[in-house]
Amino acid sequence: MTKIVIIDSQVAGISGDMLLSSLIDVGANKKKVINSIFACENYFEGSKIRKLDFIKTNSYGISCTKLLFDYVDTANSRLGSKVYRSIAACCDSLSLSNKSKSFVLNSLKTIIMAESKIHGSNFSKIKLHEVSTIDTAADLIGTAVALEDLDVISEKFYTTDVAIGNGFLRFSHGIVPNPGNAILEILRNKRILLVPGKLDGELTTPTGAAMLVNLVSEHISQYPPLVPEKIGNGGGQKEGKNAANVLRVVIGNPNQKLDYNLESVYELETNVDDATGEMIGNMIDVLYANNARDVTVIHGLTKKNRPSYVVKVLTDKINMDALVQTFLDETGSLGCKINELNRITRSRSFVNVPITIENQRFEVKVKISRDKEGVIKTIKPEYDDIKNISTKLKVPYKKVFDKAYYELITKYN
Repeated sequence: MTKIVIIDSQVAGISGDMLLSSLIDVGANKKKVINSIFACENYFEGSKIRKLDFIKTNSYGISCTKLLFDYVDTANSRLGSKVYRSIAACCDSLSLSNKSKSFVLNSLKTIIMAESKIHGSNFSKIKLHEVSTIDTAADLIGTAVALEDLDVISEKFYTTDVAIGNGFLRFSHGIVPNPGNAILEILRNKRILLVPGKLDGELTTPTGAAMLVNLVSEHISQYPPLVPEKIGNGGGQKEGKNAANVLRVVIGNPNQKLDYNLESVYELETNVDDATGEMIGNMIDVLYANNARDVTVIHGLTKKNRPSYVVKVLTDKINMDALVQTFLDETGSLGCKINELNRITRSRSFVNVPITIENQRFEVKVKISRDKEGVIKTIKPEYDDIKNISTKLKVPYKKVFDKAYYELITKYN
């Protein structure tokens, strides 16, 4: 069964060393990770690692693992393309899997592209400063090795809100507001909610943000149903005040007693109190035509006892923006609620089944749901196909449905 990995950075943000340390805390092989980081020395000329270890400590009373990394580097900047080639060569020397190597290089590429966008420079010409040194390679490659060792590199990753902190940042390009431009560029259009968090200063770094967006597939506002198996806390480099400076990683399974798939959906909701039944009916048709998963309309009363409709629409992440616009246009509403929900669904498939009605043969699209042993749990002919046959033959819908259902049950039992 697919595992779930939750990266929880809503309190203290995420940096490369915090993510790596949390994976060591979960149980990744420390020696293997340390050896992979030392291998980076061979590809960063002028760099020398003086001390490298992961130690158990605590932050504001929470036990965690922290990375101790001391190095010297004669270069204070490098071309992004040179860093890319160096890290790619190091990945090859470690025989990382294609999945792990892609994660490392795509994360680095995310950083370089963000810097390229910010400075208006070509990808091959952009110079990196803070992220050009061997510690960036250590974070990226060490994390990939840890994910491989834990056997979760191909699992489903979720992220909570991401804490970014507050105040101002001082770095190679002067003083800028927090979050820095690179963080905003990396997280642009990723549907990951940025929040201040519970600690002062910079909480999320470009390397941490880049790894996050190249791992996670969904943002969550609440934990999905899961049975936690492993929990790791990665400590940051500064002490927390009033909160632990810790990134938490949780690895678990969906509830194994149930046979289902877990997915995230978005619920749009608004009240409509000035629409006719015909307008509501048309709205439903338009929403379904624009990839709504489900549309529900409930009668209600609003202020001043006016009769109203409560309209709820389910959609997925890909279609949400377009559907919100359609939703507001069709209802005439000035706004709507958006809730992220986790839902479970049984696995289903669709097949076209030939059936005979009134001595004529038709094909009906059928939805079939099976359990994990492959046993059929439900069989349901599609409404539109049954309706078309009913209209063509000029016979009641129920008669066509009953006949189709009988033939389907006979065929699949």
